[in-house]
Amino acid sequence: MFKIYQSRFLVLAILCMLFTTSPAFAKRGAIVNDGITRGGDILQWAIPLSALMYSYAIGDWQGVKQLGYTAGSTLAATYVLKYTINEERPYQDEDTSGHTFPSGHTSVAFAGAGYWQMRYSWYVGVPMYAAAAFVGYSRNHAKMHNWFDISIGAAMGIGANLLFTVRYNDENTQISIAPADGGAMFRFSARF
Repeated sequence: MFKIYQSRFLVLAILCMLFTTSPAFAKRGAIVNDGITRGGDILQWAIPLSALMYSYAIGDWQGVKQLGYTAGSTLAATYVLKYTINEERPYQDEDTSGHTFPSGHTSVAFAGAGYWQMRYSWYVGVPMYAAAAFVGYSRNHAKMHNWFDISIGAAMGIGANLLFTVRYNDENTQISIAPADGGAMFRFSARF
């Protein structure tokens, strides 16, 4: 019975993340709409989604719960600040509203990257932080945020992990990322 609810939660989380990265939802008001901007939109959710899928795959239910607390508190704090402060975007179009501070894309990406690093290791955390930094860059490139908005979003994502995420200790499961010809190699191993 509990396994059914876990599966439904995972499917619901994936659908929500895919919906919010669709061009119709995510591209309102972007001044620059190119591959960098779209890549940042996708990575925004790919980073925490990959953490959720990994935790789910290895049966780390405590980690799934910690990621839920981290992501939920990050999103809640981000949107409370967005609607309380209501700062205008750097290049505001007439058909868009403010709500630039802090960067929601960046806060979500750094919440996922921070979870990877704090829960599993720096070996995976460093590439995830690099991907999250790309998300921040893409938001500035799209002229949707200034660097202050992006920095505060990153700090909020990392800060939520400091509150909710603890190191995973399981000697039967290992993950690593290593450079390879033409890219990188992600390795996952588990003993049963």
